[in-house]
Amino acid sequence: MEKKPATLLYPLPVVLVTTADADGRPNIMTVAWTGVVCSEPPMLSVSIRPSRYSYGLLKASGEFVVNVPSADHLRQVDYCGMVTGAQVDKFAATGFTPVPASRVRPPLIAECPVNLECEVQQRIELGSHDLFVARIVACHVEDSCLNEKGRLDVARVRPFAYNGALSYWSVKEELGRYGFSQK
Repeated sequence: MEKKPATLLYPLPVVLVTTADADGRPNIMTVAWTGVVCSEPPMLSVSIRPSRYSYGLLKASGEFVVNVPSADHLRQVDYCGMVTGAQVDKFAATGFTPVPASRVRPPLIAECPVNLECEVQQRIELGSHDLFVARIVACHVEDSCLNEKGRLDVARVRPFAYNGALSYWSVKEELGRYGFSQK
């Protein structure tokens, strides 16, 4: 059955993007339209509607942090996507802890096991959203989320996804290893 064109690519990773205004006041925005776009140099993208409060902060500063939350913080993550930082201090409202970043002005979220500091390289106007392509300039990972080889263990992070039908889903099990089909 053919359907009208739509964004039916799921699941989408759920992240918290932190930004800061010119005075350093931080904000948190829940984003599901994000992804890796380049490995050398390491880059990612986020798509944000121009009408969002965080959009103006990000556009003005050219810096942000992608914070990967664990399923333990689902309620706070959902809340950050439901209210505007123009009216609510989301750090105070959620109990999240801002931590100074090493390379950019917006803070990390201490409770998130993975934090990626980013500098915008390009902004592309697409329609309902603008795409911000950014270079990852620093990475922070909780030691408890690393395996015995020092690599990220997704099961320890406990990330979750958005399915576009207004629901969140867990990421529970490994199904295979890269290259397993050739072994």
